[in-house]
Amino acid sequence: MSDDEDRRNYSDEEGEDVGFDDSDRDDDDSEEEEDDEEEIKRVRDGFIVDDDEDEEDEEDEEIVRRSSKKKKRRKEVIEEDLDDEDLDLMEENTGVKIKRPERFKRLKKRRQEDEEERPSGSSRHDSLHKIFDDDDDEDMGDGQGGYEDEMDTFIDDDEEEDEDAVDNRRDRREKAPVKPRARRAPIEGLSEEVWGEWYEVFGDGDDYAYALGKENGEESYRDMKEPPRLKDVFEPGVLAERMMTDTDEIIRVKDVPERMQLRRGVQADKLTDFEIEEETLWINENRRSVDQPLLPTASVTPVLKFMSQEMLEVPFIETHRRDYFTRVDGQNLTQLLSRDDLWYIYDLDLKFRSFLERRKAIRELMERKNINDEYIDDSLLKAIKLEELGDISDYLNLRYSKRLDTRRDAYKRPGSGGAYDLLKREQLSDFIKDFALSAREFGTNVLEGNKRHYPDDVNMSPEELASNYVGPTFATADRVISIAISMIAQEISVDPQVRKAIRSKYEITACVTVTPTEKGATTIDELHPYYPFKRLAQKSVRDFHDGQFLQILRAQSEGLVKVEIKLPEEKRYLVSLEDYFLTDNYSESAQRWNDLRRKILSLALKDSVFGLMERYMSEKLRTQAEEWVAKKCQTSLEEKLNVAPFVSRSMRSDRQYPPRVVAISHGPGSSKDAIQVAYVDDNGKFSDHMKIDSLREPRSQKDLVDFLDNRRPDVVVVGGFNVMTRRLMEQVEKVVGDLRELRGDDVTVIMTNDEAARLYQNSKRALEEYPEANPLTRYCISLAKLIQNPMNEYAALGNDLINIRQHSLQHLVGEDRLRELLDRALINVINSVGIDINEVVASPYKAHMLKYICGLGPRKAQALIKNIESDDQNGASLDKRGDLVIRKLLTWNIFMNCCSFLRVRTNMNGDVLDDTRIHQEDYNLARKMAADALEIDEEGLEEYENASQHVEELMRDDGAEKLNELLLEDYAHQLEMIQHKPKRMTLETIKVELQHPFRDPRKTFERASPDAVFTMLTGETDQTLKEGFIVPALVTKIRDRTATCRLDSGVDGVIAIQNVADQKIGAITDVLSEGQTLQVKILRLDKEKFFADLSCKESELRQGDTKLRMLQPDRMFDQFEEEKARNQINTKVKKNNFLARKINHPLFKNMTADEAIKFLADKGRGVHVIRPSTRGVDHLAVTVKLADDFYKHFDILETDKKDDYSLGKTLKIDNNTYSDLDELLVSHIESIISKMETLMTSPKYKENAADLKQSLETATKAKPGAAVYGFTLDRKHAGYFLLIYKLGGNQPIHEMGIKVLPETYILKGQSSKECKDITSLTNSFKEMMMQMSRPKPAPAPMPSNRSTVHMGGPHSHSGMHPSAMGSHHYVPHQAQPHMTHQPIPMQGAPWGTPWHGAPWTGAPGGHMGQGGHMTGPPSHGGPGTHDGYGSRSSRAPPTPRRFMPPPGQQQPYY
Repeated sequence: MSDDEDRRNYSDEEGEDVGFDDSDRDDDDSEEEEDDEEEIKRVRDGFIVDDDEDEEDEEDEEIVRRSSKKKKRRKEVIEEDLDDEDLDLMEENTGVKIKRPERFKRLKKRRQEDEEERPSGSSRHDSLHKIFDDDDDEDMGDGQGGYEDEMDTFIDDDEEEDEDAVDNRRDRREKAPVKPRARRAPIEGLSEEVWGEWYEVFGDGDDYAYALGKENGEESYRDMKEPPRLKDVFEPGVLAERMMTDTDEIIRVKDVPERMQLRRGVQADKLTDFEIEEETLWINENRRSVDQPLLPTASVTPVLKFMSQEMLEVPFIETHRRDYFTRVDGQNLTQLLSRDDLWYIYDLDLKFRSFLERRKAIRELMERKNINDEYIDDSLLKAIKLEELGDISDYLNLRYSKRLDTRRDAYKRPGSGGAYDLLKREQLSDFIKDFALSAREFGTNVLEGNKRHYPDDVNMSPEELASNYVGPTFATADRVISIAISMIAQEISVDPQVRKAIRSKYEITACVTVTPTEKGATTIDELHPYYPFKRLAQKSVRDFHDGQFLQILRAQSEGLVKVEIKLPEEKRYLVSLEDYFLTDNYSESAQRWNDLRRKILSLALKDSVFGLMERYMSEKLRTQAEEWVAKKCQTSLEEKLNVAPFVSRSMRSDRQYPPRVVAISHGPGSSKDAIQVAYVDDNGKFSDHMKIDSLREPRSQKDLVDFLDNRRPDVVVVGGFNVMTRRLMEQVEKVVGDLRELRGDDVTVIMTNDEAARLYQNSKRALEEYPEANPLTRYCISLAKLIQNPMNEYAALGNDLINIRQHSLQHLVGEDRLRELLDRALINVINSVGIDINEVVASPYKAHMLKYICGLGPRKAQALIKNIESDDQNGASLDKRGDLVIRKLLTWNIFMNCCSFLRVRTNMNGDVLDDTRIHQEDYNLARKMAADALEIDEEGLEEYENASQHVEELMRDDGAEKLNELLLEDYAHQLEMIQHKPKRMTLETIKVELQHPFRDPRKTFERASPDAVFTMLTGETDQTLKEGFIVPALVTKIRDRTATCRLDSGVDGVIAIQNVADQKIGAITDVLSEGQTLQVKILRLDKEKFFADLSCKESELRQGDTKLRMLQPDRMFDQFEEEKARNQINTKVKKNNFLARKINHPLFKNMTADEAIKFLADKGRGVHVIRPSTRGVDHLAVTVKLADDFYKHFDILETDKKDDYSLGKTLKIDNNTYSDLDELLVSHIESIISKMETLMTSPKYKENAADLKQSLETATKAKPGAAVYGFTLDRKHAGYFLLIYKLGGNQPIHEMGIKVLPETYILKGQSSKECKDITSLTNSFKEMMMQMSRPKPAPAPMPSNRSTVHMGGPHSHSGMHPSAMGSHHYVPHQAQPHMTHQPIPMQGAPWGTPWHGAPWTGAPGGHMGQGGHMTGPPSHGGPGTHDGYGSRSSRAPPTPRRFMPPPGQQQPYY
């Protein structure tokens, strides 16, 4: 269609043409009529339903329109539905002149008409301004031309049916006006052809009329838009979160329970009776396949009808349809289906619907592709599992791959067709027929376990027969055989019967084998959670009944184990299958054929089907394990929910309102944490709070007493996060005791499970509800509400509920299924208790429970509350249950589901039965039973004002016990004869409710047990802390005969003196000290007092606690293989003197020290390797090559280790701590190597000490007055160096040790000095020499001492450790005296001082010259002797750097 043909005008129904071509209009009219007819048909398809279906299957789109557009119908229809022709016809028939309604001003036909109508003095622009004026419509009034009253009903009806068509026309008209083609040129002398060309390019100016009008403040057509929609304003994610999308609206208004609509992948459509009968058989067939007891068919069928036809949820069926699954035998009533069975049927119903959809899709695919296959049809009839439908789909794709368009058909699986060529298959069909049984024949043999079909015996060999098919397609006979084998194998691998038989075999006999990987063998020790299944030896798949397989899969994903699911004797089973495929002939030719057939089976089964079945069994076991864990979580939550509000001894047991609660907590309980007190009244409202610094002070205790006396709570609950809470509990009990003496009230002090309160305090909801309260106050508020109604508080958590740990394997379950079953726990408990609908409407907090009521959900509950609140005429409340339907607050089916669980308190106009669990449909039965119990006949009932007044009388006067005298069995029999429905259990329910209306079925609230409180405050369970365990403890205080300790969990303990050591000790301080951390054994644990008796005896600790801590191995644990592997490890440890470690680092090698030395022998200096240490599994060693045949071994201590084989999280070396190996190597080892390398590359360094000493001797012999030194390795202490020096020819050689650290050198002399580099090292050495030569005051000069002095290092008498690298230097010097700790006066010095020392810094009689040269006065030699500066002895001494003061005076520093 061209652009011109696609244009539409605005006057084909309401106005005149403005230059439009008639053909264009006619085309548009017909096109629009077709659109309208399609729209009307679509709307009618959604609106008009079969009466037999009770008008319940309305289309979703129609529902949304009705709910959102009711308020804007009549006027739009009047304005748009009637065109000029319709109005003319109405005038003709009625004789009444009808004024034409014009929603928009119409353009005129011709320019001449514009000029005629244009007033004098007005311009064309003035007319343009009035194009869309509504002045002509002002006099129409409300009647819109005088026809509204007469056609009112007609217009409404049309709108109801054709609303979509009207909307579409409006949408088309709201587009920008399309410029029409002008019929005549507006300028004289201008031809129509030229004008048409101009018009195509420039138009006639009307396109800008809206702009001209807008300039004058007028509203143009384009400005008149519909109000913005929500999806135009908000992001889709925001709308989805707030349940405001179109889909949410559909769910909200559709008369199907919300949870049924939300079931994954299946629409909540009704099933037929035939499908329900099929589903009943299907459920029991599935139970039979897994060896579960069959459910009674007579009970399952009606339950399925309730779910799938009447759309009733499980709580309703359990409560009001028990008659259909209860066996009645006189007074004995036996329930045949439990609530869990009903939920099981509910879940299987979802799977069956998926099964039906998949089967239907396959059949539709076959019909669409004209595929007629009896084998597939028969397989579809016999299929009972989704997996079997998948088999059929694979078979269909292989056999009919050419017919199926894989781009459009959804059941094509990758690789299912593969190399299967139908053309080649047809060419080799005769050969394949002679080759082996067909896949179908083989499948029949296997499935029936009987050899019904036999292969044909061929007299020719395979090669001879194959040679007949050699040609252009198949070059050789071997090629023919190869292709035939591949095709037959593929056909067998996808055959539904073959897969079904082998799948059944796997489900019954398959076994799971688990073996550790190389990593797992070392990681999984006896204390590891994976140890119970570390080595599983062929555990049957039928023995997996818990969540263990989830752990196995997690261990596999972590690379710790390998998992195999195999048949126990796979080879034997494969041989047994060969019997159904091979011939029994023993000829040579037959055996040759059989060999090829065996190859086919191996290719089809072993390489294909068996792998498929292993994956299937793995997924099945995973699903079973997830379901088991999820149901355990559901059970755990139900136990917490199934607790009634707290009732103290002073409260009436029948009180209808919750207790008044004061909650107290100090959080972590440190000295900085204040005590928060919160009060929640009996309406559940947070009313007051206070803060107390400490309850140790009397003033604070009095403040708390006054607070409690003012608020008068029924119970005080104490909470906290650690063991310090127990002390707070004692303090609060003391205060409450004082309160009892003050007023005599019995206020109970308790502790309870606070997991919901801990989760709530920092949640988004808590911040919204109490933005000004601190988190601890919000914690106290939630704690108080837990006491008032645990069910309500857990329900208020909503999606956050999944964050509370219900089971140790909960994290391995998919969130969707886990959340579904946690919601199911809330559904079960809340519906069994019921809720007051008016309280829910009045309290947003209680409104959290409404969505769990049967039939409702988040969207429907939200809508119900909103509708009740907006009904001001009825006081925004509900007086009767029936009003839910009468006031159209709920649709009928939803009302049937939920009404008995919504409690409506009786008022002046109410019905007493609304305050019971009796369903609305059974009110007449209840009234009849009450009348019979009161012996009131029908005439007597007429005297009562309302139908249930006598019921109220029965319940008020405690006359409900008279109901026990009724013969309910006879009454139920009569009802069944009349109504053809069983009612025995219904009558029983009515009797119980009339006697005890809405009795709370939950168990009585009990304070937390000592074990529960201990776990809550310490986090310890029997698996982590119990008697016999060895744990670390900190010694906090030591007394005469006891040592008080504290465990990591905060539990206090005592070590008696007799449990300190095996031998007798005089005092505990002989062995222990305060602040010491040690390992202790728990002798006794008192959880109620948080106290333990401990022992640190070596004999007690030597026994260990592995046997107590280790988890019990699985029954199929292969202990023999575990012992064998352990012995191999021990043998290797003994051989290598270390335990092989699993450390992922390029420098790590599992080798001994000798092997490390061999490895580094040909490497360069400074190369290093990391290896295990012989000191134990918590140590590593780093071996560094320092020189040829000389190595240094660094020891590394590991802490915080996961196991013996892995690397510790914290590494310690030389009092330094690092977090990983790379950091340790770079920051410590390599830094030390760099420091060493600096010394070893110095010219003053000698490799061997002997060479350095010989060099020093040679230098001093040549220059007797020289003082020389150098560096060398300390061969006795690897990693240390020696500084060796000689202070003259007659002096002995001295040594100092040098220790190398990552950042510094440490020179070991009389006092250690840290030196950053070699320069500061040599300067420090010289300063030591100066200090040693410095004279000290003494009464008499010390005698000369000629013995060798060793300074520092292992060579010194002081025992200091050495470390140095050497070099030497000498200067001319006169013979110097031997250096001792005190300066020795020199004899015969040419110049002297009162203290017998030189007047400059240096050795006695000398000084330190430039460059570190040691110089002194001229020697006693001849005149040719040189001083340190190379000058003659007659030369005056140089200016000293530092003067040495006389004794008693301070040395000056410059």
